[in-house]
Amino acid sequence: DLIKEEIKKRNESPKPEDSKNYIKTIFTYIIVMFFLNAIISIAFQSIPGTTRVYEKDEVLIEKIASDPSGIALMDRYDFDTYRQEYLGYVESLYNYEGLSIVYNTANTYIDGLLLIRDDAGNLIDFDEATFLLIYQNNEFAIDYWDQDQVYEITRYQHDEQTLPSYFLTDDINFTGNAYRSFTLFFQTVYQLVLYAILFASIYMFMRNDVVYDFNKFKQIKSQWFVIIVLGYLYVLIGNYLASFISGLLSDYFNVMQSEAVNQMTIVKMLNSNGVVFMFISAVILGPIVEELVFRKSIFGLIKNDKLALAVSMLIFGGIHITLEPSIQSALINGSSYFIMGFVFGYIYLKNKKNIIAPIAVHIIVNLVGVLGSIFLI
Repeated sequence: DLIKEEIKKRNESPKPEDSKNYIKTIFTYIIVMFFLNAIISIAFQSIPGTTRVYEKDEVLIEKIASDPSGIALMDRYDFDTYRQEYLGYVESLYNYEGLSIVYNTANTYIDGLLLIRDDAGNLIDFDEATFLLIYQNNEFAIDYWDQDQVYEITRYQHDEQTLPSYFLTDDINFTGNAYRSFTLFFQTVYQLVLYAILFASIYMFMRNDVVYDFNKFKQIKSQWFVIIVLGYLYVLIGNYLASFISGLLSDYFNVMQSEAVNQMTIVKMLNSNGVVFMFISAVILGPIVEELVFRKSIFGLIKNDKLALAVSMLIFGGIHITLEPSIQSALINGSSYFIMGFVFGYIYLKNKKNIIAPIAVHIIVNLVGVLGSIFLI
């Protein structure tokens, strides 16, 4: 009788009172991410060696990294100091009189505008005359990257830089001052600590749901491969859709597409000496926490599946674009996060609200992305 009672309990659907745990889970996520986050940050900063000063030259590069329409001039030796850390996002087009012409690699127009190539695509020369017109202040000045005059050129400089006297434009955006922040290594440690706290806290409330879903998922072992492959296929379709939407928004707002700041930050940490800590956060803890919060809890509280899917998608996308420099950039570069929020929600519904399915797919997606960032960038 005891065994039968235990089996009966395991097969019961989550009880209505579980909604209290869903509320606790969401509340815990908010508290940790927006309040405890700040306390942990202050505590970490008090530890010697966890922070470093980001000099004005690097702040300048950071600005270019977040603006595909940006261009800057800086001493080539200064640029080489930071080049490796921003590899794949910021590059030097040409060294002009000891100055590196620094640009965002998402800029697909700068090559055609400033470099001269033969019919085979081989580089022949640098178009000095055109380049100088970018930094002129007369009727012949070039202010757009493209011939249709859609993508306006943004010139950056910091206040300790002195450009040659023949650069006459006054349309210069000055970047902010130097600042102190975590080293990349301690950013990865900090990220791991934050997600470890989140996971431990949330699992206390969601344990029954996770165990129940896992036991149900074990009953369909023969379908695991199909579920994961189909889920990953949905993600690929979502990525194509997100790329299409980003293109439409880019044309509408006249802002070039680039990689989201959140993704760029993750890639930088993955290519630091704290890669193991970032791997655990991004591939294991992150997907589990996010699925328990944005799928299991939100769908558990909102009984209308379509409304829950929309809310889950919007919140999931929103938390990943908070670092974007403008609303336009957030919508353009963050469209993939909104689409992924929809895809994971769809996978959750498609698998009878079993949280193990989206967790598994989310882990595989992040694993592929992480390995690509480590070995291909």
